[in-house]
Amino acid sequence: MHPPVNGSGRLNTAAMNECRCPKCNRLLFKGQVKYVEIQCPKCNLVQTIKKGRSLRLVALNPSNVDLYYAAGGQLVGRPNTAALPPDLMEKIKDVPVVGETPCPDIEQIIALKPDLVLATDIHLRQPILSTLKQAGIPVYLQRLDNFQHISQTLRFYGELTDHPSQASRVIERLDSRLQQAQAKSKNRPSPRVLIIWGSPEKFYMALPNSFIGDLIRRLNAVNVAAAMSSEDLQYLPLNLEFAARSRPDLILLISHSYEAKVSDKIRNELLVHPSWQTLSAVQQKQVYQLPYQLFAVNPASRADEAIDYLSNLFYPESGH
Repeated sequence: MHPPVNGSGRLNTAAMNECRCPKCNRLLFKGQVKYVEIQCPKCNLVQTIKKGRSLRLVALNPSNVDLYYAAGGQLVGRPNTAALPPDLMEKIKDVPVVGETPCPDIEQIIALKPDLVLATDIHLRQPILSTLKQAGIPVYLQRLDNFQHISQTLRFYGELTDHPSQASRVIERLDSRLQQAQAKSKNRPSPRVLIIWGSPEKFYMALPNSFIGDLIRRLNAVNVAAAMSSEDLQYLPLNLEFAARSRPDLILLISHSYEAKVSDKIRNELLVHPSWQTLSAVQQKQVYQLPYQLFAVNPASRADEAIDYLSNLFYPESGH
């Protein structure tokens, strides 16, 4: 690793950025990345990171794609996804697809000869990691579980792309929008919220450790499922009897699919549950389907849009 030096030969601390362990968030180093292999002293995770003009990167989930392009980068491989906005989909339309996020095409990834693969730590199975390691392809695993993780990832990607200023501008925009939303919530009653993440097979309650759970906390709302929270879990199976006792003011629905028929099926499944109609939020028509592209996955550089959407639900302007 070669730290930035100014004209007088002194360390230029203003140009330095920090890199943290994606698993435990410990500070590993500050500086500009050229080539580094580093082991976290807390959890022993080893990362190998290379940087250069011909840097070839593959991203395995939509949030990584979004953040890397937001930081001024371009990819040589990306996942098959419908969770990105039209303008970004247009930019990546000619980038080779390496399969679905949960089950990427390993042969295709290896054929692209990437210098680095970007992934989140919740999707990749160990056999996939082992195969990539045997092929000499490093994988940068990271967490994108909360708002702070977005900023940390953008800073790192800004270094990889040689566009730290561009990444910083995105961070400043997101931070500014969150501060505005937090100011809007001051002196307003904190709404009690239940978040249901659903598929036609199963329903879950989002806990504070989930990304949307983190946003709800930052917007000074109350996640009623926090009473059942666990340090290691982001979601728990839906318990509508518990929800009825918790008396949420609003219920937010997140579908695992962008197809309208899936969302409709989820609503219909909930309607037949005997406890559903007893919920005051249902009786008062305070049930909202959240936009798939902002909430089904981490919204990445569009977190400001997710913040605005929730803020307008929680703290509507007077007269609306």
